[in-house]
Order: sequence, then C-alpha cells, then structure tokens
Amino acid sequence: MEKQELEELKISIYEKLRRAIKEGDKERALGLLDEIDQNRHKYRDIFLTWLDILFTLGADKLGEELVYQANRLLAERAIWPAFEGTLGPGASAEDRLRQRAYVWTSLHGANLEEIQEDEERFIIKLKCPTGGSIRSKEQFGKTKEAHPWSYGQEGVCYYCTHCTITLEMMVIEKFGYPAWVCLPQPEGRCIQYLYKSLESVPEEYYKRVGMEKKTGK
Repeated sequence: MEKQELEELKISIYEKLRRAIKEGDKERALGLLDEIDQNRHKYRDIFLTWLDILFTLGADKLGEELVYQANRLLAERAIWPAFEGTLGPGASAEDRLRQRAYVWTSLHGANLEEIQEDEERFIIKLKCPTGGSIRSKEQFGKTKEAHPWSYGQEGVCYYCTHCTITLEMMVIEKFGYPAWVCLPQPEGRCIQYLYKSLESVPEEYYKRVGMEKKTGK
C-alpha cells in the first residue's frame, strides 16, 4: 500500500470533518456528516441488539428480576450522574425540559417530532431511536410477567423499562415525584410528560408503578 493511504487510515472521521471545515470544503464536510450519521445508526442498532439479547438471555436464565436490578445499577452509576441535578424538585421545569431535549437531540442525535406546552406540563413526542427501535423489530425481549417496573403489564420491552425504573420509580423513592412520565406508543414512538409542578403529577402515574403519591411532599 502507498504510504499516503496508510497515513490516512489512521485518521478519525471526526478529524477529517474538522479539516474539511477548516479548509472550507463544504461538499466534503457535508458528505462526512452524512457518513457519520449512517455509521451512528448502523452501530447503534448493533449495540441495541446486543443489549436486548443480554436482557433476554439474563431474564430467561436467571429471572426477570435481573432486568430490574441491572437498571437500578445503571441509574446509580451512569444515568443519574449524567443528569446533574435536574431530576428532583430543585430544578425548574424549564431546566428539566432543556436537559431532556438535549439528551435526545445531542446525545442520541435524534430530532423530536414535537414539543407542546399547556398550563400543567410540557409534552414531548418522538420516534424513539433506542427503545422504539427495538420495539419496531419482529423479535425483542419483553416481560413474561407483570411487574411494577413494567407498569403492571406483560409484554413490555425489557430495554424500555430503564425509563420506568431509573426516571420514575427511583426518582419517586428519592424525591417523592417522577422526573417525568413515559408513555410508549405504537410504531416505536413515545410520549413523555414533564409536569411544571411536580406536586401536580396525577396519582395514576404512581399507581401504575406500584407506588403511592405522598401528600405534603
């Protein structure tokens, strides 16, 4: 191989993008962005399939409680630290919305379909690029029994339960309120409610995860 090609093989696609931008090569920069986006979808799908397989095998061999425990550990070690104090009552509704939108648009790199606002809450609508992608497949791991962490239902995607466990149940345990409420929809979509006043979260969203709304919190 030519030495020039060997040198090029060492350079990351992000560095190539930076160079194209600095050199003013708009066409090459846009082409590299498209390539990054294609690669992101390809490898995210592989990673999600891997997680789905691990959850499914673990649940089949060791019981579905494994899914619950694994997601609690995920929250403690990774998800909660990433949200930097925007989960509890100390954060404004606007800051909670900004952080939630940032996770989808910047970390996941997905566009939100809609953000609505009414007197009580913000409503986020999206085609979920993670759990929604898994649920769009013919086969995916899902609960065989009803659990509080699966909204008391069978047939709930194992992967999607991390939202229930880490951002509803565990936040209720710590602060008395869910950070937001997730409502999985058909065709890989999801609706999420962020209540402006955490005290106004309806009781039904506590009951569906086997918990009680405590008055005076």
